[in-house]
Amino acid sequence: MGRDLHIVACGNLPQINQSTPVELTQTGDSNTQIAYVQNFDGTNVTNVILTGQGPGNMASPSHGTLNKEYYNLVVMGGETFSAFTSGHFTMQKDRALTESVSPGIKKMVNSLHTEAIEFVKTLPTIFASENTCYGCSDDTQQAFFGIITEVRVQDNGIKIYYQTLNAISQKKLNELRRELAIDGRPAFNELDRTHWTIKRVYLVEELRKAGITVYAP
Repeated sequence: MGRDLHIVACGNLPQINQSTPVELTQTGDSNTQIAYVQNFDGTNVTNVILTGQGPGNMASPSHGTLNKEYYNLVVMGGETFSAFTSGHFTMQKDRALTESVSPGIKKMVNSLHTEAIEFVKTLPTIFASENTCYGCSDDTQQAFFGIITEVRVQDNGIKIYYQTLNAISQKKLNELRRELAIDGRPAFNELDRTHWTIKRVYLVEELRKAGITVYAP
């Protein structure tokens, strides 16, 4: 798993827009509430609200915007994700936004300053474990569509908090490698290696074109 992947070129990041906060109250433990827009006006950024377990295992609302022009790709070996759950894991610093990411994006987010963290939290995200076989997956392996809810830079790595929504066949993601800008070759691609990167691809649009349902505006 020590092989590096090639950098993919793409454009500069857009300015981060500030959305109007939406107040939401929810009581009880281990709850998840999802608010989304059934119909929208076709713009790239739409409001999204997710409520669930955040850092410290406290139930609190999270609100912001969904930027559809980019997406996070998070591959974590040994991590087991499931649908409609929240949690966290720690990514090695040398695997976080350091490979298979264009120079423009890397310059903007690699230091993970406050604005960069707020930006990555607006992106739809694919959470995946490493492929069961090099360059492919079996019929049972699933990845998940969701969002990153918080990022903390620590001495021992990058702690990533997340909320998953629906499952996606990882075998299908391997088949959509070109459409989703997932780097690699038939025998080895990004889904074979633990790392976190950002792609300039309209993820929701591409998944829906491929017949995959995702819970997003």
